[in-house]
Amino acid sequence: MSRGLGSLRVLILALHLGALALALAPPLFFGAVVAPSAFHVLPTKDLAAALVSPILSRLCVLAEACFGVLFATGWLLTGRGAPRMLRALATRLPVLGFFAAIVIQQLLIPPIDRIRAEAPGLIDNLPAADPSRILLDRYHRLSTGFFTLEIASALALLVVTARMLSQPEPSATGSGQSAPRPKPVPKILDLS
Repeated sequence: MSRGLGSLRVLILALHLGALALALAPPLFFGAVVAPSAFHVLPTKDLAAALVSPILSRLCVLAEACFGVLFATGWLLTGRGAPRMLRALATRLPVLGFFAAIVIQQLLIPPIDRIRAEAPGLIDNLPAADPSRILLDRYHRLSTGFFTLEIASALALLVVTARMLSQPEPSATGSGQSAPRPKPVPKILDLS
């Protein structure tokens, strides 16, 4: 039975590490390479946004799934014997990343796409004081902030995972229960 629990823990840990890699690497690559390259290479910001928007939407779906898995595996991996702070961080950071991805996908990308579609001409050609351009810039700053929050929560979760792995096993026997404590010796009152 102890061997089965150990292999289950290894499977959960592998799932946790895989989800953590997928929650961290694609957003970093997108933010550092894909988006800047698209806006640099393509002739207009509208064309770059048309390319980047669906990629970011799919990246948010991937992040939501990864953070959901990270919540479940974090809960399972910190079940017994883990410090309360470690368990709190292992379960709350995925929730933060999940909601950051939801906000980007559901609340920020659709209005950005709508503003670009309804703008009279190219956004690049509008004056800086145009209400559409001002609103688009605000949504873009919010999107960038939530995207940074998503990456930061994944990075913090990486640190928490490293800390979790450096903790000793919760039990010496490996059965998931703590080592048996010696029974207390009853105190006898000697009245002689």
